[in-house]
Amino acid sequence: MNEEIKTEYLNRLITIHNGKRFIDDYLQGSGSELKEKFWSDNSSSRLAFDLYSWIPGVQFEKKLPGVICSKSGPAGVPNMDVFIELPDTLLFIESKYTESANLSYMEGEKPKLSKAYWSENEYGKLSLGERFYGQTEIAQKFSQFCKKIQKVIDNGEKSNPWKWFDVKQETCHLFGIIFYALNARKDEKSNKYTCDSKYDGTKKLVLCNIIWAMDKDDFSMKEDTLPAIFEKEAKKLVNEILGDCFEFQIHTVQEVMERSNFYGLNFKDARSFAKDNLVIEQMNQYKNCKQER
Repeated sequence: MNEEIKTEYLNRLITIHNGKRFIDDYLQGSGSELKEKFWSDNSSSRLAFDLYSWIPGVQFEKKLPGVICSKSGPAGVPNMDVFIELPDTLLFIESKYTESANLSYMEGEKPKLSKAYWSENEYGKLSLGERFYGQTEIAQKFSQFCKKIQKVIDNGEKSNPWKWFDVKQETCHLFGIIFYALNARKDEKSNKYTCDSKYDGTKKLVLCNIIWAMDKDDFSMKEDTLPAIFEKEAKKLVNEILGDCFEFQIHTVQEVMERSNFYGLNFKDARSFAKDNLVIEQMNQYKNCKQER
């Protein structure tokens, strides 16, 4: 990225939007996005900034609750690429750009879901229930979910044709969304981690994978594919825990850009944040990504 374009993005990042600056979102996140990732030609975070920054109230690199890995708390927390609070929906978006064109991504050894999410033995000297903010019933349900998904992974082909689908990351985000809805927090007086036992259900919870579609990407979502099975089991799990309030969606960036009503948002006619052009025009730069495997 040349200095002129970089300066343009920096100016947009520090421009006040609804009382805040987007640069603060990225600086508080755990992914160090502004060090290198945001400025890369293959940046999914910059793509997300261009696609969503026009939306009132949007947040980038939203921190969600993490699994309690030891008595000192979470080892890390999931960062949601995009979070949008709408009148009747909380929209959590995982953004992907060139991951599926990168031959080294999600190939080789099959992924293993962290034992912190499913092991019924002690992990970090904590029981399963303790790792889930004291919610033993939720912990057991989540553990069974992870075991089902791991079995699908283990029984599948070594080569993963759905490279845009990072199952370990999705599991981490799913945990974060559940406990965000349950208001997971640290009680400063007792120095213990706690959460509410029920979600008030006032808003729908939606986790979206929104992926830049390469020419050879397969989004058919056949019933026996890992993304389709994850979608089915995730919806079943969260709706059992929180009530009938959760959806899991997979869309392409190209599809979303043409939508005039995506959860009430008009991407087709939206104008770029801090620029004098349409979002759909701003996104033209991403068409130059390498399409070949």
